[in-house]
Amino acid sequence: MKLLIILFTGLIPFFSGKPVENAEITLDRGTGRRVVAFQQTGSQGKVMFKHLDAGNYRLMITFPQQEGKWVKEKPRHSTLTKATYNPANKTYYYQAEEGFFAIKISGLKKVEKESFKPLFRENRTREEEEDENIQIIVSQFLAKNRGATISVAVKAITAAQFKRVTLKTGGDISTISIPGAR
Repeated sequence: MKLLIILFTGLIPFFSGKPVENAEITLDRGTGRRVVAFQQTGSQGKVMFKHLDAGNYRLMITFPQQEGKWVKEKPRHSTLTKATYNPANKTYYYQAEEGFFAIKISGLKKVEKESFKPLFRENRTREEEEDENIQIIVSQFLAKNRGATISVAVKAITAAQFKRVTLKTGGDISTISIPGAR
């Protein structure tokens, strides 16, 4: 029995993904698009925003390029789904040129739970002539009181893991989010 527990706990990191370092997480106000907070994920792939004022917010992420198995896709793992959301564990899954990602949202304090909505919108900006940054709008929410908190953890996952979760959740938010809607 002890051997089984040791094996199980040893295998968990192989199935849960790799923490993504240097993902750029931005919070802005719903109206006026004023940036309120910006952080990069650390070695654990996590950020936390505390002491938010009451109001509407959007959560946006720019992903760093991944390598190896975190980007490779075999034909049997191919899916047309670009983004999906699992409301049971508040995890957002995203497929891009940079790789496959799982974004877990937790630590929601003083945030109106009913107002938390997963979104899928791509904001493309050019900083240089050749570089194009793609910032993904992941969600919007309403902080109902001062002192609101939200935590975000970003992990790289494989194409097989991405396909498995998209088939399991069955909700493709990339087709129901309306580009250009404010």
